[in-house]
Amino acid sequence: MTSEPSQAHQSDNSPAPEILRIARKLTAISESGLWYCKDQFDIGRFHEIGELAQALTNLVGEKELPPYRREVASVAGYTTPKVDVRGGVFNNDGEVVLVREIADEGRWTLPGGWCDINEKPSEAVEREVREEAGLITKVSQLAALIDRDSWPHYPPIDHQVYKLFFICEQQSAEDLAFTSIETSQIGWFDVDNPPELSLSRTLPEQLVLLKEHWLNPGPAYVD
Repeated sequence: MTSEPSQAHQSDNSPAPEILRIARKLTAISESGLWYCKDQFDIGRFHEIGELAQALTNLVGEKELPPYRREVASVAGYTTPKVDVRGGVFNNDGEVVLVREIADEGRWTLPGGWCDINEKPSEAVEREVREEAGLITKVSQLAALIDRDSWPHYPPIDHQVYKLFFICEQQSAEDLAFTSIETSQIGWFDVDNPPELSLSRTLPEQLVLLKEHWLNPGPAYVD
């Protein structure tokens, strides 16, 4: 059985997510156009599109963006989604490691974060698990590759994200007293009864999906 995205954690029927999607697309058109365009009049028009996109984002976003900078937009290049990696580490009882996020009012999440330049996805998730949970792990399999927008993450954000979920095999003993600059606590949790999650980063149904893949390895779930 494969988990599907639910609407359980969407707060309302606000148009904000769709407005952000439109703003992101306009930003991509602006930055891609600026990368290829040579005509000065068209360059001015693409900057105007970028400024309007930022104004739209600021209307509905959680945080106001820095002022629009033409010199930055001009060299941004062809716009593509960002890549977020998350690691699922399970013990013999089927519990998963979660970390408590300092940045999100003490809510919990799978350890993970952005892929860095010159870093393989498997290297990125192993690094994130080590930095946030203090565990040395080895990636064993890719469990899921999803589009964040296809799942009820909250709040919406101003860029598109692909999320990669990996099963990671523990190579070192855990230290439940471990903390980091990003996390204040780690713990083992039953995926069917998790603590309050950081819904921007991890959803309950994604924990279930990971455990199903850990129990029954097979092709990765893909949106």
